[in-house]
Amino acid sequence: MAIRSVTMEASILVDTSAWIAFFAPGGHSALKSDLGQALRAERVCTCAVVATELLVGARDRAAFRTLRALLNALPDVPINADRWAGAARLGFSLRRDGMTIPLSDLVIAELCRAHSLELWHLDRHYEAIQSRTRIQTRSFLQA
Repeated sequence: MAIRSVTMEASILVDTSAWIAFFAPGGHSALKSDLGQALRAERVCTCAVVATELLVGARDRAAFRTLRALLNALPDVPINADRWAGAARLGFSLRRDGMTIPLSDLVIAELCRAHSLELWHLDRHYEAIQSRTRIQTRSFLQA
């Protein structure tokens, strides 16, 4: 979906949960302010999982086109076979401890781990994931 390659400057991967809050009217002022600044500084990247989740949830064709244009302007973090395997190992480990995490969250967490990206989110699953792998997150759940 996105066509630019991720660079070291693009150091933040924004989860779908944070994008939804960013685009929603009202609320989440800290997220909206900080994400706006990060976008202007070109520090934000995306991946096919987040892009697909956002596009599937577009409210109409105009919103779909707008979202697609925004996502295509962001650097893309590629998902290769090693990342899928890493997500599988992570999910396996978490499930052994009784935690079932959605595949999309496992893949996103694995991308952040492998590429040393900070993950911005509003999703409690990433707090559980941090118990099994080193990922840097910024949760806006309490903000």
